[in-house]
Amino acid sequence: MARSDAVPGAAPAPGLAAPPQRRSPGGRAGWLLAALLLGLGFYGGWWARTLPWFVAGKPAASAAPSERQQLLATGWREVDAGVFVRPCAGHCRPPRVYGGGAVEVLEVECLDRPCGQIRASFGVLGANGAPLDSLVVTASGRQGERLQLVAETQNPQARSLVLQDFSARARLD
Repeated sequence: MARSDAVPGAAPAPGLAAPPQRRSPGGRAGWLLAALLLGLGFYGGWWARTLPWFVAGKPAASAAPSERQQLLATGWREVDAGVFVRPCAGHCRPPRVYGGGAVEVLEVECLDRPCGQIRASFGVLGANGAPLDSLVVTASGRQGERLQLVAETQNPQARSLVLQDFSARARLD
């Protein structure tokens, strides 16, 4: 029998034994079930990686056009692998030239690779379409960047600029 003058929280008297500890009802069966579910998860992942769409790294049905196709559909021209060019359209405002001259704005998209050193040469044309001069514009571009190259001539006889040559050379290590 327990003593009535025992202090709560104090250690039991030396002659009394502590009540037996009870185990959780899951015990070994719970650990076995957890290990089985974990093994099934690993097996399912291993099996899923052999599916064709998983190996390709993209969903099985992709209805959205790629970014390359979207650029080509909106008037861009691929001048080099992963580098696209078009005359400025949409969100660009070419500067106004007062007192004669001509301005051309060229957009460059460095989609798949860095553009590196960009060089665009323009022919300066007069009112009758005769070549007057040439103009070279340079810039540098990184991968994923969209640039605007502004070519401007102060020649009062110039009426338009025409892109003659374009190159984008990046040092790929």
